[in-house]
Amino acid sequence: MPTRYRKLSILSLFLVALSLVAAACGAEEPTGDCLAPVDGALVAAECVVPAGATAEPTPTASSSNGGTIDPGFTAFRASGCSGCHAIDGTSASGQLGPNLTYVAAKGGAEYIHESIVDPSAVIAQDCPSGPCSDGIMPKNYGTVLPAADIDAIVAYLAGL
Repeated sequence: MPTRYRKLSILSLFLVALSLVAAACGAEEPTGDCLAPVDGALVAAECVVPAGATAEPTPTASSSNGGTIDPGFTAFRASGCSGCHAIDGTSASGQLGPNLTYVAAKGGAEYIHESIVDPSAVIAQDCPSGPCSDGIMPKNYGTVLPAADIDAIVAYLAGL
């Protein structure tokens, strides 16, 4: 067998062996893909689902626009907001931050925008486990989220 074909055979066997090792590693107990807020940033954490909560999201239309999924709600979900915040009547069921169903009544779009880009400016009083504390919400959303997403989220929440 020519050297060139021998090298290809060895490379193929190596790739198959590597694939088998990767598959075997995937068979171990999952480590989880959850995040937790620590000092204003999200870090990897153990996944804990509160009793009675479901880990399966249900596609639920936004109540703010007659049954279609609002682009602001889509940005809300895609940005990870629903991992911490709940909104009644939607699939957002987070249990860490305050429920945002009636957030518009607390100050409107300006208040909501400030709460996203400067979450330490006003600390909400009612989190599911008691009074909210500073540092639960990441402080970098104003710089890591696209402005269009922030605007869509603000418009969605202000319209609830």
